[in-house]
Formats: sequence, C-alpha cells, structure tokens
Amino acid sequence: MVVRFLRDETTEAAAEDASTLNELPAPPRQLLDRHGARVLDPATAVVAAGQPAPRTTVYRPGVFLIPQRYLRDQQTLAAINGVLARIGLYAEPAGRDTKEAAGYRQLDELPVRALLRVREDADPVVVDCWKALQLLRSAASGARPELDPDMVARISPEHLLFTTPVFGGVPWETSGLGGTPWETSGFGAGSSYGRTRGANRIPVTLAAAPPYRSEKPAHRRPVIAVLDTGIGPHPWFGLTDRSGPPAAGSGVAVAPAIQAAILQVELASGTTLPTQLLADYWDAPTTGQPLIGDVDTDTGHGLFIAGIIRQACPEADTLAIRVVHSDGVAYEADVLLALHLLADRVRNAQANNRPQDMVDIVSISMGYYVEDPADVAFTGQFGSAIAELLGLGVLVVAAAGNDATTRRFYPAAFADQPLGGGSGPQVISVGALNPDVTASKALFSNEGPWVRAWATGAGVVSTYPTDVRGTAAADHEVPGFGRNSFDPDDYSAGFAVWDGTSFAAPLAAAELGKALLQSGDLATVDRETVVKRAWTALGTL
Repeated sequence: MVVRFLRDETTEAAAEDASTLNELPAPPRQLLDRHGARVLDPATAVVAAGQPAPRTTVYRPGVFLIPQRYLRDQQTLAAINGVLARIGLYAEPAGRDTKEAAGYRQLDELPVRALLRVREDADPVVVDCWKALQLLRSAASGARPELDPDMVARISPEHLLFTTPVFGGVPWETSGLGGTPWETSGFGAGSSYGRTRGANRIPVTLAAAPPYRSEKPAHRRPVIAVLDTGIGPHPWFGLTDRSGPPAAGSGVAVAPAIQAAILQVELASGTTLPTQLLADYWDAPTTGQPLIGDVDTDTGHGLFIAGIIRQACPEADTLAIRVVHSDGVAYEADVLLALHLLADRVRNAQANNRPQDMVDIVSISMGYYVEDPADVAFTGQFGSAIAELLGLGVLVVAAAGNDATTRRFYPAAFADQPLGGGSGPQVISVGALNPDVTASKALFSNEGPWVRAWATGAGVVSTYPTDVRGTAAADHEVPGFGRNSFDPDDYSAGFAVWDGTSFAAPLAAAELGKALLQSGDLATVDRETVVKRAWTALGTL
C-alpha cells in the first residue's frame, strides 16, 4: 500500500469548482427520516438580511447546537426564547450537563443540543432550526442588537456526518432491492469498483498470519483513536464474541467513560428526536432492515479500519470510540463530545504524567459539507474541537470524501486552515489512491488544494466481524453435493475487500504511528515534548 504526504508547495490538486458548490448527493428520504434530518435547499431556504446564501447540507431541524455555558445561563436562554417566541418556538436544554456522566472537567464550550419546542400559545408552526437561526441572527445584527452577536455566532444547526466508504458503487443504499441509491456521479453497479452483484464490499479469505506485534514493547505504543462504528469479533484482536471488552495487549482498546457520555446525551434527546442509540462500543445492529436482513452499509467499518492500522503499524494500539451508526450516519453533537473528551483525556495525561492515557493520533473517516465555509459560524464548533487536540500535539487525520468533488468536506478541509494556535501540525486530509502501478487517484475521491495526503483506498483488504451474515444467499446451490456459488455477505472468514477514502485515512494515520515510534521514546508526555514529537514525525514523511 502507498502513502504520499504532500508539502505546502505542492500544486497538483484540482482547484475548487464554483459550479459544483451546491451539488450534494441526496440521501434517501428513509435515511433522513430515520435520523430526524432534512436537506437544506438553497432555492427555498430563508436567509436573514446580510447573511450569505447557503449551500446544501444535511441537518436536524428540531435542534440547535449551543455551547453549554449559554444554556446554563437563565438570562441568556430567556433572551433567546424571547426572540423565538415570535415564530411560536422556544429552546430548552436536552438533559443534564456532560460533566455529571463523564467525570471530566466542566466543558463550558462544548456545543450541546437545545431542543426546539412549540409554545403552548402558538399557532401551528413548522419546527425548523434553520429558520429560527436566521431570526436569531437578525436579532443580533444592527446598531442596537437584541442578542449578543458573539453568542449567536456560536449557535449552529446539528449536521449529520457521513462515513466515506464506497458501497455498491455509491455511498448509501437501502438494500439490494433496487430503487434510487444515493449516487455521487454515476458510479453505479457497472463501475469497476463494483464486484459481486455490483457490491463494493465483499467477503474474502486472507491466508497471511496476523502481522507480528511484540508482547512487551521497549517503549509506549502509539495510540490511534478511531471515531467510527465500533468493533466486532475477530481473532486478530482476541475477540471471539461480543461478551466482553478487548483484553489488554490485544491491539484494540475502548473508552467506557466516553461511550457512557455519548449514550447519555442521546438518551436525553431521544424522547423528542428520532435517535438511534449508540449503546456501547459494539458495532450493532448488523442490519438496518430487519425484515430484509441485508448487512447494513457501514457494518464492520470500524473493525475494518482497526485492521488497516494493525497491518500498517502493528505496534500501535487502536482506541475504538463508537460515534457512527451502522448506516454510516453520525450526529455532530456526538462527534464533538467525543473530540472534547479525548482532548480532556490528553490534557489530563500530560498534566499528571499518565502516559497510559495518552492519545497520539485521531483518525476520522467521516465528514459533512457546510452551508458556507467562509463563515466561522458554520465550522467554528468543529474547528474549535479539532484545534484543541492539535494544540496538545495530537495528530488529526481525516478522510477527504468520496463524491468526486472539489467542494470542501469537513473536518478534512481544515487542512489548509490555521488551527490550534499554530503550535501543533494542522489537520492531515487524505484522498484515495488506486492499487495500480502508478498509484493513480481513485475516481471517487474528492480533491482540492485542501487535500494534503494520498493513500491507497481502493481494493483494500482488512478485518471484518466474523459473526456477520446477511440474507443475500448464493445464486446457485447443488443439493447433496456441497456445491454452491459465492455467498456475497457471509463474512465468517473474517476479511473483506472495500474501497473509500475511509480506508486511506487510517493508512496515513498508521504511517504517522510508525514515524512516532521512530522519533524516540513515547513515554515522555508533557505537552512541549508531544508537540515537538508530532512535528518531527510529520517532517520525516
């Protein structure tokens, strides 16, 4: 497999094409309804005076994201609700503060959900945070604003993030029953990325032994946090079933406190929003269509990534944090919470000399397209969370996306924006390469000046949960002879082949893990040393 890190002076990437800025693959209505979301249509979206025309994005209309400190302040909340009353709405916090469940410092700047409700004295009204946000922005403008402009600038919609594998030639399909899939630009079943029955992900057998991993390493292992779909059973990681957490030294670890915090915030809003709960670190359920039984589009995505890291940097540990559902959807509030709590974990490890709690790299194989990248209000929440990690010396790697567009895909598109106060390296955005002799760019990969690395992301073979078996049977079976054709969703062999920038990003993260190992003893974890070590590792690639 190939990894190429580009220098700042590299200019080979395609420039952003203004004609495609409003193009966005349309998620199926079924998917939107499942997660209480809608697509923002620039042609019909209301816009406050002085605000830019929005671009397409996917968001949850029944909820705002607001920093916790504003929701705790009753005077501020009353001022917000005084304005929202004009359209028959009010906002209220979704549950308790995060501190209570997570046991971390007070996360005042953490963006949390504020649920939009209809006032009892109001006429019937459509609940839409986008319209409500435009009203708040109007109230925060002018010579004598009613609301604090800085506070309103911190309020945003909650976006849906989508993972970046290619599935069935497209990022998302409901099932194998036909209909209109969520297509990027014509990469259907006839594409060369399609395999058996046009599927992109299929089971395979791998005869090779697990990559060697020392039992007692001389130094601390680099830790790569993977925010994804979680884990499943596989012998490479000593997981024979789903009965207990991974054993120490298995190469995979989990973060129970962070998972508990994510579950808490989902439970708090699940009574009023369509919310699929992420109960723990296990990748489940395996199907989103129980009456059909097809394996869900992103089932196994997280374990596949863990296997890539195991192959490319066997001495590294993967810290699996589940923030993505098996259909490839993540809620922005959940991802932001995980990032803030990871930063807290690293800060605590550095301040108290606890190398066992360190995280060196964060690998993110998902993202979203924002309404207006030029306006900090649309990306500021995510940018602040990423900046906190970068400032601590944590390397952040993100997939560039699979829509064959130059439109900025966040958080990968932060790669050419200064974050973290300039002390630590910037985000490393990764596009996908084909496994051919020239390591050409994969046709599905996004690109642009903001893509700063390329890695093999097509025809990738890696680990897959051994207990996943769907209902798509073999085409032919000969009774009595034990003969049948290929079963396209029996993964009992434990491996699969798959494509996507989802898998290029962790390969680049693993390469950084190897560079960290070569840069010296990882046991020293004070902030100054960690930042210097990150720069040294990146400079060797």
